[in-house]
Amino acid sequence: MARLRDLSEEQKDLTLDWIESLPQHPEYGREFKKLLTKADPRTKQAFPEVEMESAYEAKAQEQEKKINDFLQSQKDKENKAYWEGKRQAAIDAGLVKQEETTDFEKWMVDEHLGNYERAAKIWHDEKHAAAEPTNYVDTVTPTLPSQEGLYQNPIQWARNEAGKAINDIRRGRGTIV
Repeated sequence: MARLRDLSEEQKDLTLDWIESLPQHPEYGREFKKLLTKADPRTKQAFPEVEMESAYEAKAQEQEKKINDFLQSQKDKENKAYWEGKRQAAIDAGLVKQEETTDFEKWMVDEHLGNYERAAKIWHDEKHAAAEPTNYVDTVTPTLPSQEGLYQNPIQWARNEAGKAINDIRRGRGTIV
């Protein structure tokens, strides 16, 4: 790169004009001034607005942070109140007991359930499901009749039983065969 001292007078004038125009550049003027004051603290006197802008920006960022922190705390309060209400509604409905809430909410997270009412109903149904029957043998195994003559001649046995039933019906009406 050519040194400034080695340039002709006309080139020196053009270069100085260009350097002097940089602080007024519409897009990069501010950044140029900031970089120049960082590189050489003596230039702070030439650009006092840089320090004022920095102080203003710092104050604005501080206020923005305070506002965002306040808004986040409000959201957190609303969120906590919402979930407290859902928890209390589930307790009032008898779906979850007060002492079960910690286990229940851990179960909700483990099962990826976000709807408190639905999860409380599932939790309640699982905790209070009907007991499994223990008498499978009694209900599954058929009991066969043990009448005399049934297995020797089932057709004759059925005719005899039908005849007995018909006679019992006629006797009830008053007609005897």
